[in-house]
Amino acid sequence: MDFLDLRHVLPFLVPIVALMIPIVAIIMGIQAKMRREQLLHETLRQLADKGQPLPPELLAQLTGDPSGRADAVKRGRTVSLQVGAVNLAVGLALALMFSLMNPNSWLWTIGCLPGFIGLALLVVWWVESSGQKSV
Repeated sequence: MDFLDLRHVLPFLVPIVALMIPIVAIIMGIQAKMRREQLLHETLRQLADKGQPLPPELLAQLTGDPSGRADAVKRGRTVSLQVGAVNLAVGLALALMFSLMNPNSWLWTIGCLPGFIGLALLVVWWVESSGQKSV
């Protein structure tokens, strides 16, 4: 009955389950989006079969609303600024923390990863916002 003793497997199961949670969440989100689109297509097909006019709201959901596109771009730029600033701050905080914990170690460079990601996002935000002003 040694094969039923799972104590040696337990340390591996915890990280595997922890990594599976976001994967399952992503899959469920994609399935929900696909189901919404399927229901929207079905509704449009039924309206077209009956000869009724298609509501512009449903078509806007299907094709993406061009009137609300500017707001979405603006929100995307704002999110890019926020995410970039947070990543830069987290990177600097990690670098400072590891530098103070062990001054003669390379551990402070761990903060460079989120820091450089944040810096890159801020550069992209700056380039996009300066490009919009000149147009």
